[in-house]
Amino acid sequence: MSSVIRAAALSAAAVSSLLAASSASAGFVYQSAAREVSVSVSGAVVDSESSAAYGDWFGNASVNTSGYVGLATQGSGLDAMEMSFVGAAQLNASSAANLNARSVATIVFLSNATESLRWIASLAREAVGSNNNASIAFSVTEIDTGAILLAFSGPSNGAGSFDVVSGRAYRVSISAVANATGSTSALANYNVGLFSTVPGPGAAALLGLAGLAGRRRR
Repeated sequence: MSSVIRAAALSAAAVSSLLAASSASAGFVYQSAAREVSVSVSGAVVDSESSAAYGDWFGNASVNTSGYVGLATQGSGLDAMEMSFVGAAQLNASSAANLNARSVATIVFLSNATESLRWIASLAREAVGSNNNASIAFSVTEIDTGAILLAFSGPSNGAGSFDVVSGRAYRVSISAVANATGSTSALANYNVGLFSTVPGPGAAALLGLAGLAGRRRR
């Protein structure tokens, strides 16, 4: 049994458009961070990693048996001017099993200026086989009012901006979930960036790459 995690590359046009745009610095003042990857079998978590810290984080959770393989990954960065997230949840099975893989992040921040923040995202999902499914979503919500500033689900690529108000709190949520109860596969992956300034070459290069590629063989 083999599989390849395929994280969709962002279009060159979207990256070029983002780099060409100008934006005043708003900045992220982080209030909380919850980043997690996990793999479950029959409702029980068999491997997981999580972080409540800021800055860069890399998480990996997996299970590998003769009948199935599960993998959840995330590489993400939180700094004052940008957030970046690359991750996937994938399941492959050759026999019936109740499997779940998750790669999720919830970040709360205050804006220190009234500005437009820019975003760019590539979200992908697929499922093959009866009762196997995958979901992928990226959203931004203003906490005090409950207003949804951005709700983006895959499979899709996109880029844009939304306005934030100085001193207000916002929640960024990313969720990739794969479920499998039968044979074959389910996959969800994401490549997301949020910027309070036009991203530098390093961030643009990260977002332009396929992100994650992994191979599991039996």
